[in-house]
Amino acid sequence: MQQTLSQNINTHLQADIIPLSARNDFWTTYYKGIKGFSTFEVVIFTTMGQFCEDYHGGYWEYCTLSNGGAFIYPDLPQETLTLFNPHNGNEANVSCEAAGIAVCLMMYSLWSFQTESDILVDRFYQLRDYAAQHPERSAIFHLID
Repeated sequence: MQQTLSQNINTHLQADIIPLSARNDFWTTYYKGIKGFSTFEVVIFTTMGQFCEDYHGGYWEYCTLSNGGAFIYPDLPQETLTLFNPHNGNEANVSCEAAGIAVCLMMYSLWSFQTESDILVDRFYQLRDYAAQHPERSAIFHLID
């Protein structure tokens, strides 16, 4: 069941990085049952490359959210990345974590329509609620608007 931002406004959500030893189960734990879930990781990597000229691959952190959500972000040496969304013309300088949040939100939304998956709808709203309290929320929502 999806929660709205107004239901979560007083709840501080936390993101926890999944240790390397537990990463093998990430995709099946959070996305199993969604048509094509095994390709999500590659699509997110590819989309980051399309939105960020400075991204050329790298190590990614896998995170879980205290509301049951999950997302990934690139762990790069740069403190900020410039993302440009060619679909709406918006650009923002954001941290690696915020870049991952923005790209995951866009992909969750797109995939939820393509797959008609309630799981992806839930993942979108869980991550959106986390993004709404993030210090870079204005830039994240500017990118995905």
